[in-house]
This record gives sequence, C-alpha cells and structure tokens, in this order.
Amino acid sequence: MTRVEEKQAARRREIIEKIVPLLEEKTFEELSVEDICRTADISVGSFYHYFEKKSDILVGLFSRIDSFMEKEALPLMKKRSEPENLRIFAEKWLSYIETNGLEHSRLISSIHATDLDLDGSRRSTASALEEHFRRGQENGSLNTSVSPAEAASLFMIALRGIALDWTRRNAAYSLTEKGSVYIDFLIKAVSA
Repeated sequence: MTRVEEKQAARRREIIEKIVPLLEEKTFEELSVEDICRTADISVGSFYHYFEKKSDILVGLFSRIDSFMEKEALPLMKKRSEPENLRIFAEKWLSYIETNGLEHSRLISSIHATDLDLDGSRRSTASALEEHFRRGQENGSLNTSVSPAEAASLFMIALRGIALDWTRRNAAYSLTEKGSVYIDFLIKAVSA
C-alpha cells in the first residue's frame, strides 16, 4: 500500500469512527449521506472521495474489528499451539461483538461478509487466521480435510453463526460465556 493509500485508509477509518455513535441513534437505512457528512464534518464530495456508496460504511466497520483483533488477539497468538491460538482468536472476536453491543452486532450481521478491505487488499485478520490454520495443519495439530483458506472461512462462519444467534435472541445470554462452550466444541472439531 502506498503512502497515499495508507492516508486514505486512515481517513476512512476516522470517518467511520465518528459516525458509529450515530448508528446507535438511527438505523443504517434511515441514515442519509448528509447525516454522515454532518456528523463526520466533511462535505458530500469528500464522502464520495473516500467511499463509492453509503453501504461502504458498513464494510468499513470490519476495519474496526480488524484493528481490535490486531491489538488484542494477534499479539497473544505468537508462542502457543495453533488450537490455543484459535481459541484466543475466537474468544477475542466474540468479546468484541458482545462489548460493542446488540445494535452494532445487528449492523455487522447485515453486512455481506468479505475478506477484503475497502481498498481491495486482504483483511489482516483473515490472513492471520488462515496462516494459523496453515501452521496447524503443517505441524499436525489441526485437521487437514480442507485447505487452510477453507478452514479459516468455515471457522469464521461458525463464529458469525453464534454471534447472529445472540443478536437474533436480543442478547438473551452472555455471548462470551456461551461462546466459551461453543469454542471448546469448535476447537475439538478442527483439531487433528
């Protein structure tokens, strides 16, 4: 990524951070580009410089998850076994969802899941998760019935599944507590 692209990505993240509180007040559908611009203190032209369309804001929410995971999970995943690393990844990811609340989870659940950022580059957490599956398969600690890329994709589908259930049940249970049992089950399923 060039310096200019890095600056644009940073500016997109700033804009998204400014409007997250607004997403707690209005549904995304009720939110206009003008509302976004007013809240982020930018012009409509600037908005379209950083985002092609309003829905790109939703995809940009994934960058918030990636930043959290880069800070809170990935540093912990250096000197452990790959099954333990997957546990850390899953626990931190579910913690992010629960901490950010039901409305935020509803937004995340409504977005088409992608491993790509707005700039078309691969999301860091997707790459990291795939790398842990690759290493685990190479050292024999993880199941090799599917490729590392497919294993990482299926793992995220499973995590999004429990988060969606939690969301649809209006947070009727602790996601991190129920998630711990779910993660145990999931880790056993992917271990060799």
